[in-house]
Amino acid sequence: MNLAQALLSGLLIGGVYGLFSIGFSLAFGVMRIVNFAHGGVVMLGMYVGLYAFDASGIDLLVSIPAALIAGGLLGATLYVTFYARFVGKATLQQLLLAIALGLIIQVLAQMAFGPNAQSIRSAWGSQYLIIGTMFASYAQIAAFGVAVVATLAVEALLHGTRWGHAVRAVADDAEAAGIVGLDAQRINLGAFSLSCALAALAGSVLVTYYPVSPPVGFGLMPIALIATVIGGLGSVKGAFFGGLICGVVEQVASTAWTPALQDVPLYALLLIFLAVRPFGLFGRPSAH
Repeated sequence: MNLAQALLSGLLIGGVYGLFSIGFSLAFGVMRIVNFAHGGVVMLGMYVGLYAFDASGIDLLVSIPAALIAGGLLGATLYVTFYARFVGKATLQQLLLAIALGLIIQVLAQMAFGPNAQSIRSAWGSQYLIIGTMFASYAQIAAFGVAVVATLAVEALLHGTRWGHAVRAVADDAEAAGIVGLDAQRINLGAFSLSCALAALAGSVLVTYYPVSPPVGFGLMPIALIATVIGGLGSVKGAFFGGLICGVVEQVASTAWTPALQDVPLYALLLIFLAVRPFGLFGRPSAH
């Protein structure tokens, strides 16, 4: 794989990385919840896409609403049942709870779907667009397109609607938002449900070219964390661009170095940002 191919593949994969990182960043930016169960929601979204296609023959892109609804409902359940008491405080107990929930989701998925990796068997997913010496699967192109559209939609929702302004007000100062009549609990519930819906959406398009197994969620969590730190905690566009950077670095490292160590430069990049620019590319120095 040449450098140009690595850059193209990295951008296409990075778009989906950015999509599920947006949800992770949103949960932290609004509620200060470090949701390490986020990868489990991505994994469940992958199974939604897999079974929507294999079991019923539903087109992969048509299954997107099902993934959004399933992720949103799961997010609402997790928030009301577990996370509501930890809003505004990323404590050790909250981190341990999130890790435990991620493990529970993984075990339940293994019981329901089995331990073996599964993938979509679709002729559409195995077709490629050839551009000179480069190529890209139509599945990756479609997934990237969905990621871009979803990112723009979330940006428009947060910056162009009354609900979005309310979310940002609660994120900045929940107590002041309550004084002016905003229901912080309801807004937090909606924001957390949206974060999980985005994770499931990312999973439903990722499974079109990436095999799914119960542990895949934990494998994706470092990407979400690194992309969020690079982009800036709580920044939607930052998380998306952080995902793009992660995808490109990963693919270039795999080409220039070795696939077995492709994540090493990502961890080095994480350390550099934490040391030099801890608020990320699009974050604010005064951010929590």
